Amino acid sequence: MQKMIPTLTQRQRYWLEHIQACEASGKSMAEYAATQGFPVQALYSSKNILIKKGALLGVQPARFQRVQVLEAESGSQWRIGLANGVSVTFAGEVDGGSLSTILNAVAALE
Repeated sequence: MQKMIPTLTQRQRYWLEHIQACEASGKSMAEYAATQGFPVQALYSSKNILIKKGALLGVQPARFQRVQVLEAESGSQWRIGLANGVSVTFAGEVDGGSLSTILNAVAALE
């Protein structure tokens, strides 16, 4: 089954780029909006519209996941096992926002 890509207006694409940049920055939406010079409410409103259009995934409520470090290695290599049996392995530095996004996506796998 092919996923339909929603048609976005130029303004919606503008906000989509800002929302993606905000998420990549690791900043809160309020911090990001302040640095960009626009009201945070504009970012929230646009995000809700883009979720309804299917251009963004809806945010699942934050929840804790039971994890177990499967291998403790020297340096910055990690292997994290989640309760659903999936493990995530990575090396190098990773910011908290990216790690949270990855772990939430993997935790949702069945």
